[in-house]
Amino acid sequence: MRTILVVNNLYALWLWRRPLIQALQRSGADLMAVGPPGPYVQRLRELGCQVECWPLDRRSLNPVTELRSLWYLYQIYLQRRPTVAHHFTIKPNLYGAIAARLARVPAIIATVTGLGYFWTESDGKTRRLRLMLTYLYKAALRQTDAVVFLNDDDRRLLGNGCFAEIIPGEGVNTSLFHPEAISQEQRAELRIRLGIEVTAPVALMISRMLWHKGVGEFVAAARLVRRKMPEAVFLLVGPPDEGNPASISSHRLQAWAEEGVIRYLGFRQDIPQLLALADVAVLPSYREGIPQVLVEAAAMGKPLVATDVPGCGEVVLDGVNGLRVPPRDPEALAEAIIALLADPVLRESLGKASRTLAEERFATEKIVQRWLFIYKRVLEAKGYPFSCI
Repeated sequence: MRTILVVNNLYALWLWRRPLIQALQRSGADLMAVGPPGPYVQRLRELGCQVECWPLDRRSLNPVTELRSLWYLYQIYLQRRPTVAHHFTIKPNLYGAIAARLARVPAIIATVTGLGYFWTESDGKTRRLRLMLTYLYKAALRQTDAVVFLNDDDRRLLGNGCFAEIIPGEGVNTSLFHPEAISQEQRAELRIRLGIEVTAPVALMISRMLWHKGVGEFVAAARLVRRKMPEAVFLLVGPPDEGNPASISSHRLQAWAEEGVIRYLGFRQDIPQLLALADVAVLPSYREGIPQVLVEAAAMGKPLVATDVPGCGEVVLDGVNGLRVPPRDPEALAEAIIALLADPVLRESLGKASRTLAEERFATEKIVQRWLFIYKRVLEAKGYPFSCI
């Protein structure tokens, strides 16, 4: 069974979907990854995937460029003749559904990983584009055999007329992300390397550097918190995303760091260590699919602060394992962070509830099994056997 996984950035397959890739391989799938060229091509090949580079510009709205991307994907399907085409994110879902239908791919699966820039901004031009994209997205999803959403809000918006399922995120390795996975000595060493005082409370935000992730609100809240708790440290972690229209410039990030309100660490690979160091994990996003960083923070047993928006509410149960605040509201965000940084007993209680939630709902093995049963159901409906090994 040849299966093609199509993404707008190959790092997403490597970072978040290796467990699914490995499970499909154990089930006998011959896997190919399709996405724009980049540094993760070789890593996916080492994982046993064939890789086909796809010329896709995430920012482009040029009709000629977009038709070229659609045609290229169609040619891949004609040449490779997959049994399953599985698409992730908006452009792969839009173009993949059309290309796969034209190429007569037997089984087509779409995953709506979240709704980003065009569904969070409110200016007139963006609203018009959002209406058009919503119409096109619904039409494309109706051409698939199954659509997987990460939260119910997105399903209600786009899921009418298609076979829709909800799988809450990519899953988390609850052994790697575990409250005791990082020793006290390791945490102390990391504090020394980062120049953080032993007793300084730490609020941590990890995301791509995008305005609609709430980075600006995190910085504004840091200013407010530090007026009352000057010893508090605010760590901002994550890469810029120049392919996104909401990307924050490196000059702005540098200016915030020079101001001293936050410490910007850029892209990091030691995420479990950073989460272990943090007292509170924060994500003031405007909209999410399922925020992976909050799932990972929950598995590490951390109290969470997030906005009351689609996606975040799936991970942050207000008053149970964290606090939810209105989006675009730095004052409310600052109050929630202060409430947790000032109360170690509350932090401990919410953190334990986070760990329980991660084990019960987001553990990788549970997420992967749900994926495999969707593959099984879709393929068997088409007359293809599939063994969930």
